[in-house]
Amino acid sequence: MAQTRAALTRNRVLHAAAMELARYGYAGTSLARIAAQAGVTQGALTFHFPTKPELARGVYEEGATATRTAVDRALGRSRLPLQNIIDLTHEVARLLRTDTTVQAASRLSRETAWAGCCWHRLWLGEVERLADRAHGRGELTESCPAGLLCSLVVCMLARFDSPAVPTTGTVREDLEALAQLWCLALGAVAASRSGELLPGGVPDGDPA
Repeated sequence: MAQTRAALTRNRVLHAAAMELARYGYAGTSLARIAAQAGVTQGALTFHFPTKPELARGVYEEGATATRTAVDRALGRSRLPLQNIIDLTHEVARLLRTDTTVQAASRLSRETAWAGCCWHRLWLGEVERLADRAHGRGELTESCPAGLLCSLVVCMLARFDSPAVPTTGTVREDLEALAQLWCLALGAVAASRSGELLPGGVPDGDPA
């Protein structure tokens, strides 16, 4: 029972810290506000996370785990590298709109220089690998080398990832807008099998 209570307290602290870090960044984060939001004492907070860097690291790891899971899910839906990239952008965009630990992990990666704290590489590295595969298989047009496709993906996700580009619609509306962007882009990107590609992503449980 005591271990269960401790786990629940730790989770409440992580959730409150994720919201704080996503909103204010590392420098603006207050441990006192996190404790109040989580409904715990400062002593209970520091029992689980003795220092602010350790708490931020805990939040980052939660966001990184959620991201790796989503990326793996996206990669299992299609045999086409370009479709994998489309699916991956939808997964990452959805996380950036709905998961505060991912939002915090992204902001921490932009604002801090901790070793190994590089959230964007968790998905961008896969995009680079898939873009190289798509290029090697002749799936990209001559005017779209692999590096340009990676830059396109980064630009598409900037609307979800950058505080300077706020989202204005619901999650569903924003993901539909992302699908529309892919509809426009595929005409210049896809050299072959474009009719098989789903700009809105392959639905769960429906591998292509």
